[in-house]
Amino acid sequence: MSSIPGVGAARRRRWTKSLVAQVVTYISITIGLIAVAIYFSPSRFDGELDVIPATRNSSEVIVEVQEYLKTATHHGFADLDEQASGCWEVFENELFVAEYLNRGEWRIHAWYERLRYFWRVDDETLEVSRDLWLIDYLETAPLAISC
Repeated sequence: MSSIPGVGAARRRRWTKSLVAQVVTYISITIGLIAVAIYFSPSRFDGELDVIPATRNSSEVIVEVQEYLKTATHHGFADLDEQASGCWEVFENELFVAEYLNRGEWRIHAWYERLRYFWRVDDETLEVSRDLWLIDYLETAPLAISC
Protein backbone atom coordinates (compact mmCIF):
# COMPACT_ATOMS: atom_id res chain seq x y z
CA MET A 1 0.00 0.00 0.00
CA SER A 2 1.18 3.36 -0.82
CA SER A 3 0.72 6.25 1.52
CA ILE A 4 1.21 8.80 -1.23
CA PRO A 5 -2.14 10.28 -2.28
CA GLY A 6 -3.09 10.04 -5.96
CA VAL A 7 -1.31 6.77 -6.58
CA GLY A 8 -3.06 3.51 -7.32
CA ALA A 9 -6.84 3.09 -7.25
CA ALA A 10 -7.46 6.59 -5.98
CA ARG A 11 -5.87 7.98 -9.12
CA ARG A 12 -8.47 6.44 -11.41
CA ARG A 13 -10.91 8.92 -12.86
CA ARG A 14 -14.50 8.55 -11.79
CA TRP A 15 -17.52 9.55 -13.91
CA THR A 16 -18.53 12.78 -12.22
CA LYS A 17 -21.17 15.19 -13.47
CA SER A 18 -18.57 17.60 -14.81
CA LEU A 19 -16.71 14.83 -16.64
CA VAL A 20 -19.95 13.65 -18.26
CA ALA A 21 -20.77 17.24 -19.26
CA GLN A 22 -17.32 17.67 -20.83
CA VAL A 23 -17.57 14.44 -22.79
CA VAL A 24 -21.06 15.29 -24.06
CA THR A 25 -19.91 18.80 -25.04
CA TYR A 26 -16.88 17.58 -26.97
CA ILE A 27 -18.85 14.88 -28.76
CA SER A 28 -21.67 17.28 -29.75
CA ILE A 29 -19.20 19.89 -31.03
CA THR A 30 -17.43 17.23 -33.09
CA ILE A 31 -20.71 15.98 -34.57
CA GLY A 32 -21.78 19.57 -35.31
CA LEU A 33 -18.54 20.35 -37.14
CA ILE A 34 -18.86 17.17 -39.20
CA ALA A 35 -22.46 18.10 -40.11
CA VAL A 36 -21.41 21.61 -41.19
CA ALA A 37 -18.56 20.18 -43.27
CA ILE A 38 -20.94 17.78 -45.02
CA TYR A 39 -23.51 20.53 -45.60
CA PHE A 40 -21.02 22.86 -47.26
CA SER A 41 -19.14 20.21 -49.21
CA PRO A 42 -18.88 21.00 -52.94
CA SER A 43 -20.01 17.54 -54.02
CA ARG A 44 -23.43 18.18 -52.47
CA PHE A 45 -24.36 20.69 -55.18
CA ASP A 46 -24.49 18.79 -58.45
CA GLY A 47 -25.77 21.55 -60.69
CA GLU A 48 -28.14 24.41 -61.20
CA LEU A 49 -31.83 24.30 -60.50
CA ASP A 50 -34.12 24.32 -63.50
CA VAL A 51 -36.00 27.56 -64.00
CA ILE A 52 -39.70 27.05 -64.65
CA PRO A 53 -40.81 29.70 -67.17
CA ALA A 54 -43.83 31.81 -66.32
CA THR A 55 -47.02 31.23 -68.28
CA ARG A 56 -48.84 34.31 -66.93
CA ASN A 57 -47.91 37.94 -66.64
CA SER A 58 -47.89 40.10 -63.53
CA SER A 59 -51.18 41.87 -64.27
CA GLU A 60 -53.05 38.54 -64.49
CA VAL A 61 -51.84 37.37 -61.09
CA ILE A 62 -52.47 40.76 -59.47
CA VAL A 63 -56.07 40.66 -60.73
CA GLU A 64 -56.39 37.17 -59.26
CA VAL A 65 -55.17 38.38 -55.84
CA GLN A 66 -57.56 41.32 -55.98
CA GLU A 67 -60.45 38.94 -56.71
CA TYR A 68 -59.34 36.81 -53.76
CA LEU A 69 -59.33 39.88 -51.49
CA LYS A 70 -62.84 40.84 -52.63
CA THR A 71 -64.17 37.55 -51.22
CA ALA A 72 -61.89 37.29 -48.16
CA THR A 73 -62.84 38.78 -44.80
CA HIS A 74 -60.80 39.58 -41.75
CA HIS A 75 -61.91 39.74 -38.14
CA GLY A 76 -60.40 43.01 -37.09
CA PHE A 77 -56.78 43.77 -36.59
CA ALA A 78 -54.62 40.91 -35.28
CA ASP A 79 -57.77 38.73 -35.10
CA LEU A 80 -59.32 40.82 -32.35
CA ASP A 81 -63.04 40.53 -31.73
CA GLU A 82 -64.18 43.24 -34.06
CA GLN A 83 -66.84 43.12 -36.72
CA ALA A 84 -65.74 41.13 -39.78
CA SER A 85 -65.11 43.27 -42.83
CA GLY A 86 -63.81 42.68 -46.32
CA CYS A 87 -60.11 42.65 -47.06
CA TRP A 88 -60.72 44.52 -50.29
CA GLU A 89 -61.82 47.59 -48.33
CA VAL A 90 -58.37 47.71 -46.76
CA PHE A 91 -56.30 47.12 -49.92
CA GLU A 92 -58.57 48.74 -52.52
CA ASN A 93 -56.38 51.81 -53.11
CA GLU A 94 -53.02 50.14 -52.48
CA LEU A 95 -50.37 49.39 -55.09
CA PHE A 96 -49.78 45.67 -55.72
CA VAL A 97 -46.36 44.47 -56.89
CA ALA A 98 -45.81 41.01 -58.39
CA GLU A 99 -42.56 39.13 -58.84
CA TYR A 100 -41.97 35.71 -60.34
CA LEU A 101 -39.98 33.31 -58.14
CA ASN A 102 -38.61 30.95 -60.88
CA ARG A 103 -40.32 27.99 -59.22
CA GLY A 104 -43.68 28.25 -60.90
CA GLU A 105 -44.97 30.68 -58.30
CA TRP A 106 -45.66 34.39 -58.06
CA ARG A 107 -45.27 36.50 -54.92
CA ILE A 108 -47.51 39.54 -54.71
CA HIS A 109 -47.17 42.15 -52.02
CA ALA A 110 -48.98 45.31 -51.00
CA TRP A 111 -48.51 47.78 -48.19
CA TYR A 112 -51.08 48.67 -45.57
CA GLU A 113 -50.01 51.32 -43.12
CA ARG A 114 -46.36 50.38 -42.43
CA LEU A 115 -46.77 46.64 -42.96
CA ARG A 116 -46.22 44.70 -46.16
CA TYR A 117 -48.56 41.77 -46.83
CA PHE A 118 -47.64 38.87 -49.11
CA TRP A 119 -49.70 36.41 -51.16
CA ARG A 120 -48.55 33.50 -53.31
CA VAL A 121 -50.14 32.58 -56.63
CA ASP A 122 -49.47 29.30 -58.41
CA ASP A 123 -48.59 30.08 -62.03
CA GLU A 124 -50.35 27.05 -63.45
CA THR A 125 -53.61 26.99 -61.49
CA LEU A 126 -53.83 30.64 -60.35
CA GLU A 127 -54.56 29.41 -56.82
CA VAL A 128 -54.04 32.21 -54.29
CA SER A 129 -52.74 31.52 -50.80
CA ARG A 130 -51.79 33.84 -48.02
CA ASP A 131 -48.06 34.05 -47.44
CA LEU A 132 -47.25 34.19 -43.75
CA TRP A 133 -44.38 36.62 -44.20
CA LEU A 134 -45.18 40.03 -42.77
CA ILE A 135 -42.44 42.63 -42.88
CA ASP A 136 -42.46 45.40 -40.32
CA TYR A 137 -39.80 48.08 -40.65
CA LEU A 138 -40.74 50.04 -37.54
CA GLU A 139 -41.06 48.85 -33.97
CA THR A 140 -44.25 50.86 -33.45
CA ALA A 141 -46.16 49.28 -36.31
CA PRO A 142 -49.93 48.98 -36.16
CA LEU A 143 -51.64 45.70 -35.48
CA ALA A 144 -51.73 43.31 -38.41
CA ILE A 145 -54.85 42.11 -40.19
CA SER A 146 -55.39 38.57 -41.40
CA CYS A 147 -56.27 38.76 -45.10
